[in-house]
Amino acid sequence: MLLFLRLWPKHRLNSYELWNGLPAQEAGNAFVDVLYGAYNPSGRLPYTIGKSVNDYSAQVIYNNNVAQIPYSEGLFVDYRHFDQANVQPRFEFGFGLSFTNFTYSGLSIGGSTGGYTPTSGPGSSLDSGLHEKVVNVAFTIRNSGDVAGNEVPQLYLTFPSAAQSAPRNLKGFDNVFIAAGQSKTVTLQLSRFDFSVWNPATQRWEIPSGQTTVAIGASSRDIRLTGSIQN
Repeated sequence: MLLFLRLWPKHRLNSYELWNGLPAQEAGNAFVDVLYGAYNPSGRLPYTIGKSVNDYSAQVIYNNNVAQIPYSEGLFVDYRHFDQANVQPRFEFGFGLSFTNFTYSGLSIGGSTGGYTPTSGPGSSLDSGLHEKVVNVAFTIRNSGDVAGNEVPQLYLTFPSAAQSAPRNLKGFDNVFIAAGQSKTVTLQLSRFDFSVWNPATQRWEIPSGQTTVAIGASSRDIRLTGSIQN
């Protein structure tokens, strides 16, 4: 069940709304627990909510009452499109609110994507070397409020420009419980596959040469820490 608290500044000052993505039989109990403070919500929006239908990269086209979907948007779907086209969403991918506040600090990046020769052809994506965890990203989250709760840190990669990829690409996340006034170190591991893009000419996953930016945020638009790694 997806539950997250959201601010609606366009409606009225300090107005909040509780959204339940796909309600089930315990939806009522969950709503009451959040509304009365028995549970601190930690759900995150799994898609982007735009301000207009024209904000999105794809539209359903009807031809003689038959839906036509050309998929011309390529990789630029959802938050990748909004970032690439510099469109300000109403609520971004990964957005969610809490009854407390979290601060991020101490980003460290270790490891290397080197020492691997990519394979080509069918089944190459199953190569064990491609999925070996080779980079560790660690950082500290502090609950700076007075209510215990869960935070959902998200890791995004920005590939070198030659990769012609989206500005940010989600590659990892966690859900961490932190008591009020306490801190926790979070470590996310990345594989070579996380740093790879598909090359249709060579028919294989390749790691683009150059600097890849590592961004840690509370959502796709709320980036708290940034670093980089050289491929």
